[in-house]
Amino acid sequence: MQGTAKLLSSTHPALHLSHPTLESFIWNTLMRAHVQSKTRPVSPTHCPLSIFLRMRFHGVRPDFHTFPFLLQSFSYPSYLHSGLCIHAQIVQFGFPCDPFVQTSLINMYSSCGNLGFAQQVFNEIPQPDLPSWNSIINANVKMGLVNVEKRSHCLGRCKNWKLDDVRPNEFTMSVVLSACGRLGALEHGKWAHAYIDRCGMEVDAVLGTSLIYMYAKCGGIDRARWVFNKLRSNNDVMAWSAMISGLGMHGHYEECLDLFSKMMSHGVRPNAVTFLGVICACVHGGLVSQGKDYFNRMSEDFGISPSIQHYGCMVDLYGRAGLIDEAWDVIKSMPMEPDVLVWGALLSGSRMRGDIETCEVALKKLIELEPTNSGAYVLLSNVYAKMGRWKDVRHVRDLMEDKRD
Repeated sequence: MQGTAKLLSSTHPALHLSHPTLESFIWNTLMRAHVQSKTRPVSPTHCPLSIFLRMRFHGVRPDFHTFPFLLQSFSYPSYLHSGLCIHAQIVQFGFPCDPFVQTSLINMYSSCGNLGFAQQVFNEIPQPDLPSWNSIINANVKMGLVNVEKRSHCLGRCKNWKLDDVRPNEFTMSVVLSACGRLGALEHGKWAHAYIDRCGMEVDAVLGTSLIYMYAKCGGIDRARWVFNKLRSNNDVMAWSAMISGLGMHGHYEECLDLFSKMMSHGVRPNAVTFLGVICACVHGGLVSQGKDYFNRMSEDFGISPSIQHYGCMVDLYGRAGLIDEAWDVIKSMPMEPDVLVWGALLSGSRMRGDIETCEVALKKLIELEPTNSGAYVLLSNVYAKMGRWKDVRHVRDLMEDKRD
């Protein structure tokens, strides 16, 4: 009750309604406004859950619009408990079979990182409609490569659609293609492409981009080129970025940079994804000066703030070239805390150069970020062994044993 009391703060704007027992439409509108707001609430008392609790405090009965708005606000794992409580309220008020509520529950559990609950809600739907199919497929994709068999099973279920059943739309197929790309499931991806053609779906920029990414991630760079060249609209930055990224990840750095130049000549303005693909191509090609130039142009010429992925690529670029000091300069200039990939890139470069001191720092940072990563402990132990620091070797191995327990 104490936590609930905090959410019922007297400072909440909902308390200033002159008629607090107004119908649910007003309360739903307030919740929707908070969900759609681009700014985060300044405190827990200014959130959709707080509005919902005040609504119930005044005895206003929720309707089938209330819960979809409310569930949209539960978008992180920390909200799972609240989501479960609201699910119980949904059952209590008789809305567990409402299709909008069911789809919202699937999305909520997916956002909170619980695919099992999302799948359970989906399995309890007698005849899933298109939005619920889209939601459960998207939920599987969000979970990435965790439990590959389950992801493959989800794709297999998609292949069982018949023409007299629910028909997938362009969004469905885009999500399916994303899943195929993450899994490297080329055969499933080919089936999805064939299904798109058989249904007569227009391969627009969105669907075309999904196809390019899928083929590139599954090793079919030639097919990706074919899709890109077939696109009717050649001025969409998403498709250009997808093709540039695909060429970069396959090591075709010269073709990648040529395509970027062609994109610019077509008057297409690059975005952050475009530059990430270009810089990655420079990493694979060992093009240090070009990579540095593209990194600088991104912010100076196009006003794009580098993300942690861009900084990580630059660390990798300098590290592979043995320019450890420059890699350190990039890390020090980052406006955010370096993540595992950044420290991993520094570790890789310093190992290639034999810079033991930098290896030690990078490994310690990796262990701080991933205390259960046994590989980092082993590598750090090996570094200390090369330096003849046997007490430190013993200490690291003891730490590793403690983590296993």
